[in-house]
Amino acid sequence: MKTSWTIRRDLAARVADELLSRPDVIEVWLEGAVAEGFAHARSDVDLRVLVAGGPLAWGSRLVDGIRIDLDATDPGDLAPSRALLGTFEVHFDDVDTFRRVRGQLGLLTRLRTARRRNGGQWLPVLEPSECAVYRLWAVADRSEQVLSLAEDLLGLVADGMTAEADLVWHDMRLALAGLDCAVADQPLLSTKWLPALCARINAPDALAPGRLRSSEPDQPWFDATRARQTTALLRCWPLSGGADPELFPPEAREVGWLPQRYTDGWFLRRGDDRIPLTDAQMWTWSLAAIGPDRTAKANQGKG
Repeated sequence: MKTSWTIRRDLAARVADELLSRPDVIEVWLEGAVAEGFAHARSDVDLRVLVAGGPLAWGSRLVDGIRIDLDATDPGDLAPSRALLGTFEVHFDDVDTFRRVRGQLGLLTRLRTARRRNGGQWLPVLEPSECAVYRLWAVADRSEQVLSLAEDLLGLVADGMTAEADLVWHDMRLALAGLDCAVADQPLLSTKWLPALCARINAPDALAPGRLRSSEPDQPWFDATRARQTTALLRCWPLSGGADPELFPPEAREVGWLPQRYTDGWFLRRGDDRIPLTDAQMWTWSLAAIGPDRTAKANQGKG
């Protein structure tokens, strides 16, 4: 029995093969959730058509009752965006590239999911090295989102705004699940596909139902958030476990500090304040923040 996804996969192949028979069509790419193996009964199919001589306004069409979105593109127009996947480059004092990447993350995700039609098969468009850089950008993006939401939650909890805090906690749970998926080399698909992505990476508890639990001074919601963020980043940027312990600033033990990793190293952030850390300091901070066992597992690429 065919599923919603297999129906769309087969339809995409048929339409792509028809388009490739045209002399002005260079390649046809399948993008988005369908390219990743996900679809529901009302899903559209996203096809990017690389056209010689510039894009045409092809728009959308209905085929067998399913909407096919055709994005006709000049190959040269994708080059600047794809170049962002050449290297992960963001520094403490220069985040312009990061802003540019975050502004184009939707397009970069489409490139990450893209499969070109070739010889009756769908083959990945990006090289493995480009996928690896996309992973780092995706993790950095979700880390920034977690940092922003944590700041909101700290303020709401401090003022006793429970209803508002519960709403932000819902967003935080989604952001943390997205972070877990990004670390596991999954694309940043729309929110509705998070359960499917979590199942794919064997992390069904990433979206377990829960309400915000807030108490002073421990802030258990913050402890859980800090543990997941730290674990995720260590899985991407493992430290040398043999590093000699190095003390970090004592204020970094306080509630509110969360880690981030840029090209030029580690730092802790709370609001607009930052504390740069050496690898050895980050190791010591991680031991204190999430414990030796979790630090060791994360450093080995485990959750």
